[in-house]
Amino acid sequence: MTSPQAWHSWAVTSDTLPPAPAPHVEAMCHRRSRGPYTGAGALLRQIVPELLAHNADLVLPRTTNIVAIAPELAAVLPLPEKTLTEAAEPRERTRFYSAGRTERLVHGIAELLMDWARVLHPDGVVVAFTHVAQADATDRELLRVLLRRCDPRRLTVVVELDDPGDDTLLADALGKYTRTGARRARKPVVGDDLAQLYIDSDGVLDDEAVLRAYDELPPDERARRHTERAEVVAAGGEPSFELGAVPFHLERGMDPAVAGGEALLKATTRCLELGYYHASMDLALRGRELVSAEKQPNLYWNLTTKVAACLSYLGPGEEAARYLGELRHTTDAEMHMRSSYMTAMLHTRYLPKDTLDHDLALEWSNISIVLADNYPKPERRTFNGAFMRNGKALVELHRGDLKAALDLVNEAIGMTDSHLGHEEQLLHRSVLTHNRAQVLAAMGEHAAALLDYDDVIRRDPNYGEYYFDRATVRRAAGRTAEALEDYAAAIRLSPPFHEAHYNRADLLRELGDDEGALRDLDYALELEPDHVDSLVNRADLLLSNGDMARASADVDHGLVLDPHNARLLSARGSLLADVGEHDAAWADYSAALALDPALVAAWANRAVLAFTTGRPRQAVEDLTEAIRLADDGMLRVNRAIALQELGNHRQAVRDLDAALAAGADDPDVLYFRGVSRLAVGDDAGARADWEAHLAAYGEETSPHAVQIAERVA
Repeated sequence: MTSPQAWHSWAVTSDTLPPAPAPHVEAMCHRRSRGPYTGAGALLRQIVPELLAHNADLVLPRTTNIVAIAPELAAVLPLPEKTLTEAAEPRERTRFYSAGRTERLVHGIAELLMDWARVLHPDGVVVAFTHVAQADATDRELLRVLLRRCDPRRLTVVVELDDPGDDTLLADALGKYTRTGARRARKPVVGDDLAQLYIDSDGVLDDEAVLRAYDELPPDERARRHTERAEVVAAGGEPSFELGAVPFHLERGMDPAVAGGEALLKATTRCLELGYYHASMDLALRGRELVSAEKQPNLYWNLTTKVAACLSYLGPGEEAARYLGELRHTTDAEMHMRSSYMTAMLHTRYLPKDTLDHDLALEWSNISIVLADNYPKPERRTFNGAFMRNGKALVELHRGDLKAALDLVNEAIGMTDSHLGHEEQLLHRSVLTHNRAQVLAAMGEHAAALLDYDDVIRRDPNYGEYYFDRATVRRAAGRTAEALEDYAAAIRLSPPFHEAHYNRADLLRELGDDEGALRDLDYALELEPDHVDSLVNRADLLLSNGDMARASADVDHGLVLDPHNARLLSARGSLLADVGEHDAAWADYSAALALDPALVAAWANRAVLAFTTGRPRQAVEDLTEAIRLADDGMLRVNRAIALQELGNHRQAVRDLDAALAAGADDPDVLYFRGVSRLAVGDDAGARADWEAHLAAYGEETSPHAVQIAERVA
């Protein structure tokens, strides 16, 4: 069977549409089964063993991605050494993944899936995703990426979903990349005990007869069966069921408040550790419905804390504040300390930018420190005190007081070093050292920052983001070759993320490797097609390479996303000038300068336009402003040419002298200076410049040879 169609398929219930393509592989996505990545995990458990047997080199670099999504596959894969984040016990966990990590994971899986299709199904393959209406946010994110990135002629994605509901992102992807077809008819469910079939399906079956039989079970019998099913599932030892089926059954079982609540807290905590924040919040909210703040305060308030944390990371932050306020209804010192810390982070980091209040965050940080320093358990007092000071350091960083931030981090490091054993709290200590490196880098203390980065990478060598951060500082310190090594390490150790490729592209272009820079920008935009800065940089690179069609597409796309982007308006001005639309080009350059008066490229490009349209005086004015902002040899040369047009040869000579002193190596600069030297009566200087100009061309003929001959004669 082949997959020749040029569109993916959106399979809906229909008696009139043609059937959706029949799948080779099917992935069931209902989150009641395995929670986050139920569908992605089902897919990986099918394709990874097949691909591993055929070409392990395609699998092994993605082991971290695979095991994060389908932990059962850890048994068949050689696992890399864990990072300190992965190895930390829950009570020692002081670093949590960004909300964007899930998208990075699915890009890695999408690329693995495309390799699988290319290598093992070269004639095309169809993958169907079922029960998408009940899928977790992680699987829906995977579907969006697959629909956008997979060539449907090689790998056709079938999404069985009647209505995307309020998931506008998935609806947009379905509308853009699919054609609708009729979903497969469901086989009737048969059996002597339909209610048990529902329970054994872990709540996935939605057949009306099955649901009716389940509803008709006596409540005690229903609860007993759920508890028994939870025991069977847990005994299988597959970790992903702990995030789906096990809590699903226990919250409906014989002891929902205790066994169910504890299962939900365990699943909530694990999802939080993995960065699966939508799932973590769903589990925590379900737990809060089961347990009582009066009878089970530890369970209830821990679940509440996790709801607030997820809302902080995902938004809306205002909702997080409501749950944090609820924590302060207790007389539990730890809950007040957590609430104070998290409220500080909310006001300095997670609320919308226009509502951040760093001074208020400082007040809450101070409260968290007071509570930590008076923590009732001495064995945790030092850890908590150091952690809260680290939080306050972030607030001070955001307030612009770098010295205060550095002092706080140093104090936190001193506390841990003096009160904890050498092997205790390794993750926390690495976080403190990393944070000090960031503060030092912000202060311009690159050498000291690099010493801390070297130290933290020695302690935690497999955490890719440390290399990414160190690359930035190495570049700032002029150690560009080492910065490139760090970008390569960050890319190798991390799930795909566009920032690493975007930043490396910028460095490669600075080093003159336009081809390498373009490769990185192409990949960065494959990962994140709406990243405006990547579009800006690629458009600029394409313009310099003369690829006007691709540059125009990037500029148009970027301006849809950010209509007031000065760099994009300037780039569009260049495109318009190139096709002779001078008035429109002038308008774009002027609009760019109104938005960003420090944009040198817009001043320079508008000057060129002014000169070519017969306005040399305007060109001189624009170039003068550009030179004031960033003195550059070629800007001086261009101003000299405009000055020559105005007859101001003495100033032109001064500009050309400066350009040559700055290292301008274009032999035409010598020709232009000779012209102005001759005009001011310096015949010997003019002859010397022209002789040097002609010599620089060697055996080639100078384009100014005729003019020189006429003037010398």
